[in-house]
Parts: sequence; C-alpha cells; structure tokens
Amino acid sequence: MKERSFWLRIGWRNLGRHRRRSVITALALAWGFAAVVVLNGIMQGMGTDFIRSGTDLMVGQLRIQHPDYEPERELWNVVGGDDGIHLPSLLDRITADPGVREASARVHGAGIVATETTSRGAMLLGVDPEREGRVTLFLQGLTEGRVPEPGAWEVLVGSELARQLGVAPGDEVVLVSPASDGSLGNELFTVSGIVRTGIPEVDAAQVVLDLEDLQALLALGRDDVHEIVASATHPWDAPEVATRLAASLADGGSGDGAALEVAPWTSFRPELVDFANLIQGANWLILLVIFVMAAFGVANTMLMGTFERRRELAVVKALGMRPGLIVLSVMGEALVLAILAVGAGALLATPLVLWLMHAPVDLTPVAGEQMFMDTLFRFVLRVEHSWAFPLRGAVGLILTAVLAALYPAIRAVRVPAAEALAGR
Repeated sequence: MKERSFWLRIGWRNLGRHRRRSVITALALAWGFAAVVVLNGIMQGMGTDFIRSGTDLMVGQLRIQHPDYEPERELWNVVGGDDGIHLPSLLDRITADPGVREASARVHGAGIVATETTSRGAMLLGVDPEREGRVTLFLQGLTEGRVPEPGAWEVLVGSELARQLGVAPGDEVVLVSPASDGSLGNELFTVSGIVRTGIPEVDAAQVVLDLEDLQALLALGRDDVHEIVASATHPWDAPEVATRLAASLADGGSGDGAALEVAPWTSFRPELVDFANLIQGANWLILLVIFVMAAFGVANTMLMGTFERRRELAVVKALGMRPGLIVLSVMGEALVLAILAVGAGALLATPLVLWLMHAPVDLTPVAGEQMFMDTLFRFVLRVEHSWAFPLRGAVGLILTAVLAALYPAIRAVRVPAAEALAGR
C-alpha cells in the first residue's frame, strides 16, 4: 500500500513540474468528461420523453386484452369473454403491481357520426375520463368544452373532425355503429367538447364517449371492455411488469378459460425500441470519441514529460532502478492526472445536470412540435440522471489515460542512459 501511494506522490510531483501543461491537459479531459455526462443525460432524457410521447398520449405503456382481440378487433372479444369478469376487481389486481401507476378500461368501436347536413366515418373510444386522465394525456388536449359526463350521452370530437362536421360544444350529432349482438346501434349525442391530440389521423376521426355510454351503444355489458391500458412507473420496466402481470392474470382472467394477453409498449410500438437503441448507440459513439481524444491528450503530455526528463531517467537507470518502477512512475503520473480530470469534470457537470433535471428547457416554442413515427414529439432539454453511465465513464477515462501512458512509459525505459547523460 505504501509503495502504491509512493508512486502516486511521485506522479503528483511530476505533474507540478509543468503546471500549465498539466492544467491544460486536465481541463481538456475534465470538459470531455463533463460533456459525456451531460450529453448522455440529455440523450437519456430525450429517449424517455420520446417513449412517453409515443405511449402516454394515447396507447399507454401496458396493454391487457382478450388473446383473440388483435388483430381483427372483433366487438365480442372482450376482457372477460362470454362469462364476464368483475372489472373493478381486475383493475385493482393490475394496479396492485408495484410497477403500475394506474390502469383504465376502454371500449373500441367504429361507425358514422352525422349532423343534419353531413356525416363522417369515426373511431369510437369509450373511456372512464377520471382514470384515463391518470394513464394517458390526450384528454388534456381539450380546446373547447369539457369531458363527457357519465350517462349524459355526450361526446368529445376530434378538432379536425369537428371542423369538417361544423360542430361546436352544445351541438347534437348522431352516432351509428354496428353492435356486438348484430344490431345497429344509433343514438343522439351532445358535443361536450373538442379535443386535439396533434396527430392528424386521430383528430380527423376520433370520437370519445363515456365508457358506459359506448357499452350501451354497442350492446355490451358493464364489465365488457376491449382493453385495459396501464402506465408503468418507469417505461423501461414495462416488459418486466408485463411478465409479472401475465403470470398474475394467468388464472383465466378472460372468463372463458383463456389467460389475458399482457403486452408492453416494446411489443406494440417496436419502432420506439429501434429509436431508443439508436440513442444508446449515439451515447457510446460520443463516449468513444471523447476517450480517443483523451488518449491522444494524455499520450502527448506524457511523451513531452518523459522527453524533458531523459537525463533524470538515465540517472535513475544508471543507479539501478528497475524498468518496471520507471513504468510505474510514468503511469502513476497519468493516473493522478486522470483522477484530477474526473473530479474537475464532475464539478463542472453537476450544476448543469441538476439544472436540467429540475428545470428542463422547453425548446418547443422555437422548434415547434414534430411528428415522428406517429408520435408527437416536443423538444425539451431534460436530463435523466443515472449513476451507472457517469461511473462507467469515469472508470473508462481513468483506464484510457493509464493505458495511453503505457507507450510513453515504455519509451522512457528504452532511453539509452549513456546518450541521455551525454545530452544526445
């Protein structure tokens, strides 16, 4: 232990011989390390925001359905099957999982929405507004009016669909839709509000009803729903949570003997997974570039230092110092330099990381909202902090610096003592 600390002290003393050069090299490494930490945090935050934008808006991070519902989406393939299931109890079982924040039941349908003068095709969505608002965000897009009230026969209409129909809150529309029993459901509804999601295809066709009203229109029972959407505490944990829920609900939760199908967002939004993997690849590329720059910087500093100490090294070699100890002295100098750089980099990065964690910078007013992969994306500079990447970066930077000093250390060992003492 004493020998190790001895070579660290030698390394510290050698760095002090040319303080300006050592400070410049250490600051360059520190800025590189700080940049890696901040950029990684921003990229992680961007990835998480993108995933939440693609899931929190409408689809959720977890989806529980009858195993035969997709892809045909038949009206009678409901959660609970022919025998039905007690919906409140099922929701309680789902939300009991520690990885689930909230869950909400939904009913889907398709039909025609008409006024006195025109009609359009519509996607019908029945929700419990209170629970839905804790799982997804699209109800926050109300531009006029309010959400439908239970039993009031009211609807929310997409902003573009409302424009095409020429309706506003308080106007009446007729919904016509095939029902699950083979009949044709039709009813008069009052427009309670206009909603905008920012997704053109949705805004041009979406009609949102209270869950019980759409169940009645489609001749479904009170516990018959087509899916339950849930939000995960951490989006990246959704596959693990889905596995637990699938095992928990494997006791015939569908009512007809078939286990419920539980899918995480990684299965029904695979394009988001590809984008997240792209972000991870960009992180490692940035890290690689910084480390290559660090290697050249440390190698250059150590080469200059050993060249300037050629006579000193020749003297200690002539006095019988082993080559391995000379190598240790040079690498100890690089180790001290890297440790100082990591410490300085952490000091530089910490204020910026804390700022972007607690007060993200919203660039949407400048950049605007962008549609990408059927996702409405907002540009927000937000850091999602994780200790894993900075620690790996710190260890990697130190190892890179020490390894980069290996070549100068070997050069120092190979200095011919006679030529160095003669000044050649």
